[in-house]
Amino acid sequence: MKIILVDDERIALEHIRTLIPWEENGYEIAAAATNGRSALKLCEEHRPQIMIVDIRMPVMDGLELIRAVAERGWGVSFIVMSAYEDFNYARQAISLGCVSSYLVKHEVNRDKLMRELAKAKLAWEISERQRKLSRSEQLKEAFFAGGKPARQGVPIARPPLCALLLQADAPFTTIPAVSVQPDTGGIAGWAEGIIPADKPGSWEMIGEFPHGAGRLVALFEQRDKSAALQRDALYRHASAMQRVLEDRLGHTVSLYLAFEYADTPNLPGLLRKLEEAARHTVFSGRSALACVDDLPLPVRTAASNADASRQWLDALANCLMQEDYGSFESVVKERFDSLSKPEWNWNGLYEAIRAMTALYRERLAAAGLPETDPLDSRTAGPLYHVTDIRDRFIFAFRELGEQGSAALKQLSPKLLQALRYLHAHFQDEIGVEDAAIATGISARYLHELFKRELNRTFLDYLTEYRIKQAKIILMREDAKMTEVSARVGYRSPQHFSQVFKRLTGVLPHQFRAKEQAR
Repeated sequence: MKIILVDDERIALEHIRTLIPWEENGYEIAAAATNGRSALKLCEEHRPQIMIVDIRMPVMDGLELIRAVAERGWGVSFIVMSAYEDFNYARQAISLGCVSSYLVKHEVNRDKLMRELAKAKLAWEISERQRKLSRSEQLKEAFFAGGKPARQGVPIARPPLCALLLQADAPFTTIPAVSVQPDTGGIAGWAEGIIPADKPGSWEMIGEFPHGAGRLVALFEQRDKSAALQRDALYRHASAMQRVLEDRLGHTVSLYLAFEYADTPNLPGLLRKLEEAARHTVFSGRSALACVDDLPLPVRTAASNADASRQWLDALANCLMQEDYGSFESVVKERFDSLSKPEWNWNGLYEAIRAMTALYRERLAAAGLPETDPLDSRTAGPLYHVTDIRDRFIFAFRELGEQGSAALKQLSPKLLQALRYLHAHFQDEIGVEDAAIATGISARYLHELFKRELNRTFLDYLTEYRIKQAKIILMREDAKMTEVSARVGYRSPQHFSQVFKRLTGVLPHQFRAKEQAR
């Protein structure tokens, strides 16, 4: 806790310095002054919590000093010491509200000074809690209420300023957040981490407030207005802050900074920049520490290019059909690289994820495997960066291809021939006899192959395959049910709906609605 001593008698200053072991008791004498005017400058420079001041001094006396500090809102707790036991001075000093004690110099001993320091410390802590709440409300008003960075005509801060958004890193989710709702959850203890022991000498924190789950916004003001912008100093402080918070919380935290130089600060504009950076956190990854003006954030929302997306998806499907996983990987990497350059394309990322997930489900259906989500954190683990998502898709498709190839290698050549016939003619009215003729074996033997190697009849397999193909159509197209049923080999839409529900538990239109809601 910082302390400044103010007395026009140097002997008195030295006496107070040696009266108690300051550092052993948690105090630091930051500076000393012999008049009020010098003390006021030192107070602005060091921002002490406690000042011990004399009353009668040249240039500016103690009462004038106390009033000046109180008017500036620096939150100092004062101990007044005087050589005079003057009730009028005591009454004036105590009436200022920020004076915790009035002492007569010759009556002060070690024990008494320790008691009065403890009282002043408690008074400062109580007052500081109230000031923090007040500053938090003022900041919210400045950032949200039409950009009015003032309260009762007094600016909340003067440029240069830096707004900083702290965000607990969370795994990527395929359901994008729509808006930020005020929520103090998950930020307990963050405020202490914002000001590490090594405070940034050229910057002062004005205050902070919670802004959404696991988020905090803080505002800093550069003290020296005549100096050039001290970006490096604040970056060093932000880096130290990040380390403190990550050690305390046990998980990573990202910090985004936005500087303001204009005479009339646009704090709502700063907040929008910070929110946009935080929204694109999947591109910056965990433990990000960056100025929003240095990030390739989009100037405007990128328009969706349906033709380009379809061509890209067709290229992927063609690579999979040919089992060319080298080319598949190259196409995927090229697409994901294009989402990060020249600007971060957040909407394009979600479009790519939806398209690749749909393609993955199609491949699952074709291989007769149960439906899964390739980005499910329970199997893929947490994904934090766009490259994590890209690599997970590449791995999932390659793994699926290996599973399908392994399954096919276990089947007898005649059954594989029959399956190829079924896959080519499932939309027609076919039966086991047609497949047997195409395969060159008897219908009875083909029936036995299906039962022995696939544990199902020809009709069971045909029905399941038709419904899987129907799922693909329902996921990718808006075709009418009569068209869907005809394309998968059912002449009656009613019969198709009955079979579909028997195998999936829902009607075709319900399945489509569920997929569209994903």
